[in-house]
Amino acid sequence: MKQHCHGLKLFKEHKMTTFEWKILQTSSIGEELISVHYLVTAKDETHEVQSQGHANVAGKITVPYAEIRESTITNCLAEMYMQDDPKSLKSRLQEQLDYLKNVVNTDVPWKDQIFSVNF
Repeated sequence: MKQHCHGLKLFKEHKMTTFEWKILQTSSIGEELISVHYLVTAKDETHEVQSQGHANVAGKITVPYAEIRESTITNCLAEMYMQDDPKSLKSRLQEQLDYLKNVVNTDVPWKDQIFSVNF
């Protein structure tokens, strides 16, 4: 059974996290789009993480190749990868953002430590 993409507009999720898609390259056979290389950026109030990938979209985008727009593809990718599933791309990007919220940046251990006394 083939699943078709229906133009899902899903870009805002989880505590002000936004997902932005960029199509880097497409591959086609004749008039059929068969695959895309993409970059997705997940951003929250203070952090940003990215994932780059390649998706097989053969048979999922039924618009003639000449009429396809970037938004047609990004909507299809959002429908394919942005489900509320612990193993989805959406969940993995959100995990990375959540992790960064708890990270404290420190100096590298081999750097000379400088201590100052305040009176």
